[in-house]
Amino acid sequence: MDYSDLVKPTTVADDDYFQALTAHMRTHDPVPFIESETHKPFWVATKHADIIEIERQNDKFLNTQNSVLMRREVEEQAAASSFGPALRTLINMDDPDHRKFRDLTREWFLPANLKPLETRVKELAVLAVDDMLERGEEIDFVKDVAVWYPLRVIMMILGVPEEDLPMMLRLTQELFGADDPDMRREAERVALNTHGAMKKLHAVTR
Repeated sequence: MDYSDLVKPTTVADDDYFQALTAHMRTHDPVPFIESETHKPFWVATKHADIIEIERQNDKFLNTQNSVLMRREVEEQAAASSFGPALRTLINMDDPDHRKFRDLTREWFLPANLKPLETRVKELAVLAVDDMLERGEEIDFVKDVAVWYPLRVIMMILGVPEEDLPMMLRLTQELFGADDPDMRREAERVALNTHGAMKKLHAVTR
């Protein structure tokens, strides 16, 4: 099997082949080094135990470098951007910065503070299921359910009005879909639009 197929969208779209490819890796080559014409060489951990062990060793496996697998041209475009090679979020940080930023909102996610949100989260879940049922026997689960429900929950937590749902969906898809030509705009413009939206929200909710 050609391990470089792992980076091809057609592989992910063909679940039978994807499962066969990754099963072969787990059995015969659980941590392969993959080289591809479209991506820089990278290692793949295919076994659950190995992934857990990697997660525990955050002093050796860093998040600040190459934490997202991107096509070569997208990576080069990001590196040339005035925003730097990547947007700096929690998943792109290592300690001590990661701990400092995480502590800023840690109390928000304690059980006592999440309890008041539980009722509304359940209401949104019911709405998602009802909408799914109304669509009939066949739906696209990703487009019809998986995209909308988590976004609505996040917007509710952040205090973003429901009428901003289309805008938030567009911004998140463009922000995290730099490798998708259907979602791609100029990276800096997307980042600026996202920053502008968050700045307005901060002014309203502070």
